[in-house]
Amino acid sequence: MGVAAVSSSRAPYGNYILRTGKGIVGRVELVLGAHWYRSRFAGRAPILDLGPGRCWFTKQNVKDIVAVDNAPGLVDHFAGQGINIKLGTAYDIPFPEAYFEGAFCCWLFEHLAEPVRSIMEIHRVLKPGGYACIIVPSPNNIAAFYDDYTHVRPFTPTSLKQLADDAAFTRSRSEYLPWTRGLTQVLRLFGSKGAGRYLRFSDTTLRRAGLLNRDHLMLDAWK
Repeated sequence: MGVAAVSSSRAPYGNYILRTGKGIVGRVELVLGAHWYRSRFAGRAPILDLGPGRCWFTKQNVKDIVAVDNAPGLVDHFAGQGINIKLGTAYDIPFPEAYFEGAFCCWLFEHLAEPVRSIMEIHRVLKPGGYACIIVPSPNNIAAFYDDYTHVRPFTPTSLKQLADDAAFTRSRSEYLPWTRGLTQVLRLFGSKGAGRYLRFSDTTLRRAGLLNRDHLMLDAWK
């Protein structure tokens, strides 16, 4: 999965992203990207993908989704593949106010020293009524969280609401991710369509039954 920490170590980050994510990992990313796009963003344009990693969300609609990353090598690599990707940071998104109808940001905020500064920047580039989806780790598995030395903090539903409130979003909610255990096996056996159906089932039926991935949270926020 992609991360885009704002730091001076941009080359190592970009190199890591480009040398990983092969095989089943890359296929899982694309299934996740398809689910988030279809269930949360379909019909919105343009959409910001902040900290896109391997651009698995951006690839869902290269016409309407614009990626922004801080690693020049990564930007050059994906731009060469025809993806609309710009150089920028979580604190300086290179677009004017009220430009995007949607913003997606997955596994970035746990790396940021100033998360409120970043969410205010997301708010700035969203149109009135625009929607932001931000995915972060929770403290549920804190030992695994700190296996990545670049992680600064996990988030709770309360801290996510504080972020949204401080950025002046008019409405927000936070919830755990759908149950994803077994997704890799389903993908191997039944392909991307089968894995997509499994993920939709997890996000609806299993969610109502209380079976969730409690290691990660998703903030939905509307400007």
